[in-house]
Amino acid sequence: MEDNRRAQPFFPVLTSFPAPEPRQWLARYGDELYRYALARVADAHGAEELVQATLLKALTALGRFRGEASERTWLFAILKRQVLDYYRQRVRRPEVPLTELAPDGPTEADFFEASNGHWRAAQAPASWHTADGALEQQELQAALQRCQERLPPQHGAVFALRFIEERPAEEICRELSLSAANYWVIVHRAKLQLRRCLEKHGLGRA
Repeated sequence: MEDNRRAQPFFPVLTSFPAPEPRQWLARYGDELYRYALARVADAHGAEELVQATLLKALTALGRFRGEASERTWLFAILKRQVLDYYRQRVRRPEVPLTELAPDGPTEADFFEASNGHWRAAQAPASWHTADGALEQQELQAALQRCQERLPPQHGAVFALRFIEERPAEEICRELSLSAANYWVIVHRAKLQLRRCLEKHGLGRA
């Protein structure tokens, strides 16, 4: 039997999220925002200030909230911009010179392949994914955070943007006003400094 019913036009349902509730932000998202910030700046005080700045920025922009995303997504978008501003402020200093790591120490060429910038086989750190159990993983994370805190500001910013935020190199160079050559020097040195620091904690080498 032929179906003579006309097809009804399809109209997508637009989801509108409820209005933000600023009085509940800290209770609902404070811990999560803090953990996100701490993983990227590796400094407890700095992370707290970033969360405070995020909530203040959100309050001042409350009238522009259009309900196109949840308040959680909106707050994290603001925090991400605050983290980027934090990095910019910390790297306002001369570029890292293309010289040796120390006056009498090795150069990058002793640790990295010139063709691709990867670790030389003899210098490569052992895998850290072999840590057994949740406790060892927690110890590794704690050690990595302490080592991140010891990185120079410029190195720490590039490391976090590249390996935590997973931003492309071109974007990092643009945001931090770095040349491509200087960016790669910083990446190499940050990895080298972190490896040395982790080895002092008994990690990173077989």
